[in-house]
Amino acid sequence: MKTILLFIAAAITFVAAAITSLVVFRKVPESAMPRLISTTGSAELHVVPDLADLHFQVEVRSVNLALARQQQAERATKLLAALRAAGVTEAELQSSQSQIRANYTNGSYQETGKVTFYQVSQSVSCTLHDIKKVPDVTAVAVAMGATGVEEAILRTSQLRKLRDEARAKAIHAAKEKATALAKELGAKVGKSYSITEDADTGLTPAWSNANSTNFQRTEMGNGRFSDDTTSVFAPGTISISARISVAFVLE
Repeated sequence: MKTILLFIAAAITFVAAAITSLVVFRKVPESAMPRLISTTGSAELHVVPDLADLHFQVEVRSVNLALARQQQAERATKLLAALRAAGVTEAELQSSQSQIRANYTNGSYQETGKVTFYQVSQSVSCTLHDIKKVPDVTAVAVAMGATGVEEAILRTSQLRKLRDEARAKAIHAAKEKATALAKELGAKVGKSYSITEDADTGLTPAWSNANSTNFQRTEMGNGRFSDDTTSVFAPGTISISARISVAFVLE
């Protein structure tokens, strides 16, 4: 008898809990999803660059490691001095740690043969605020010790401002598209519901030369920088783009 009473009490408790849960569930209002229209807007600005990032390599090869290190250090020192003379500030002049490699008779960098020569190299980078000097500074760098010239990347000092402008234009384009689409459906565009920016948009760089150039120097010039040098150099423009996806509430 006692067992039956306990079973009945448990059953009553279960039913009461179920009823309570049902009542609580019914009290929670269902969230109504608003009617939305989603569009994507894009914008692209073309601006003349005013900064140039130059990258050089200074490499020396010799069977004598001490001699290779000495000659490489001398050339790198002269290159840095020439760049400073060209107007590059210390804050925008950078050199990497020198790298040393041994080349073996088997044609690889593995210690399985006799050393044929040592290769000592170092990269030097700088930023120019006068992009018209790119050809002349490059020529001076080669004359003073650079054995490799990489691509000169052109960019703008107003990148943040121009990116904001591109984003604003992209949002405006998205709203115009949404307004036109909604009009065809007899609706109106209300407030924005969500905004997403495409992470792949931004700056499309331009280069002053199409390919990197590597060579072995045979002699060095005086390394003097001259504004009178006539060079053919057309920097063109760089592209700054933005792509924004916006969802608007339909009214």
